[in-house]
Amino acid sequence: MPNPRLAGRAAGRGRHVSSFWSRLFGGKPAAAPAAAAAPQAAPPTTAAAPAVAAPTFGARRPLVGIHGEVAGFEFRLSPSTQRRMQAGAEGPAAAAHAISLLAAMRSTLEGGRIALGELPASLLCRSAVAEQVPDGAWIAVRGAFEPDDSLAGALTSWRTRGVKLGAALGGPMPPGAGFVLLQAGDSSVDGLLAALDRCAQEQPLLARVALDLPGVEAIEQALERGASLAAGRVEPGAGAMAQRRIVQPATQRLCQLLNDVVADRDTAQIGAALRADSALSYRLLRFVNSPAVGLAQPVESVEQAVMVLGRAELYRWLSVLLTASGSGRKASRALQEVAMARARLLELLAAEREDTPPPALFTVGLLSMLDALLQVPLAEALAPLQIADAAREAIVDRAGPWWPLLQLAIAVERHDLAVAEPLAAAHGGLEAVLAKAEQAWAGRPSCRAQAAPA
Repeated sequence: MPNPRLAGRAAGRGRHVSSFWSRLFGGKPAAAPAAAAAPQAAPPTTAAAPAVAAPTFGARRPLVGIHGEVAGFEFRLSPSTQRRMQAGAEGPAAAAHAISLLAAMRSTLEGGRIALGELPASLLCRSAVAEQVPDGAWIAVRGAFEPDDSLAGALTSWRTRGVKLGAALGGPMPPGAGFVLLQAGDSSVDGLLAALDRCAQEQPLLARVALDLPGVEAIEQALERGASLAAGRVEPGAGAMAQRRIVQPATQRLCQLLNDVVADRDTAQIGAALRADSALSYRLLRFVNSPAVGLAQPVESVEQAVMVLGRAELYRWLSVLLTASGSGRKASRALQEVAMARARLLELLAAEREDTPPPALFTVGLLSMLDALLQVPLAEALAPLQIADAAREAIVDRAGPWWPLLQLAIAVERHDLAVAEPLAAAHGGLEAVLAKAEQAWAGRPSCRAQAAPA
């Protein structure tokens, strides 16, 4: 028998379903699906200008580990700040930028992930900067250290606190170096892979970190060739997609369920479709009874779970499962995390605008990475799904009213601040958007919590 208290709660949600979908997509049956509404982001505040301008980091960029997970993040100062440092303008302002960069790395380290940053040796020699290097940080040193007594003390302190020092391939290595950087830059991926092979033979004790790779395929190649960490564009490289259709039964089943939710199928029909897949039923019941949902009484049937979640939250859960279904590649775990962070950032950006529904933009963020996750072209990945024209335009055609939001999120991920800055003006400026990007990573729903395998 259905639990009357749960049924009452579900009925209360049901009264709002029609109005929710109507407000979001004008009541069109094939409109873009929605996810659960996000909490409203606090508007950016305007603080008094500090004596030294705060640095622009760009987004922290994911470092993919040997098991395909996001093992940590690469932190960089803005290109303009780096140019000033390289030009020798390393006065108090440069030291302040360096200290701010080191401070930004702390939360990642405290969360148990790697934080990698690059700073000039001349700045690291300063006691004010050296003292701020956080425990466990990976610091790529640019230039050579000048030996002196204060440096010896700093090196000893860093060693005891688990700090790793490294340098770019071909540059002067710091004392006690633990890793070497290999950057794709203007060279070919093949050249970087060959350099990885040479490093493995010539410096086998150093961890190898490959940066600035052009796509996820190159990241996976670098990991296969012995890189401990790899970073770059976590998206398909040019010409990487095979022209094929989605054939995995589990993926096709999820697409059909998503369409059933959008088409407003009867709850009993959706429940029957879910029950036909025992693994999916188990995962749904496990999710709805998890502390994240926070029900006072357990849900015992699939139909109850569908009613309790409501269609919007059910669509969100199924969308996360769809992104998690692309698990056949080495970097799939990292891709899922990036997709969730992108979706959360779009949701936060849309929350500030009255004309853009945050739940729909969350879905756009997830679906925009289906090509990399499922290893099929985007048009093919989206073909089985009923989504709004604005969503399809943004994801496939890179046009339409929602494209500027998606373009901004992609530019932040790429650290392409020249593209991001003008797009960010409508959202409080670049600093406000970068703060939301940090919030998106810190507050993203966990793929493993929502879509863990049975």
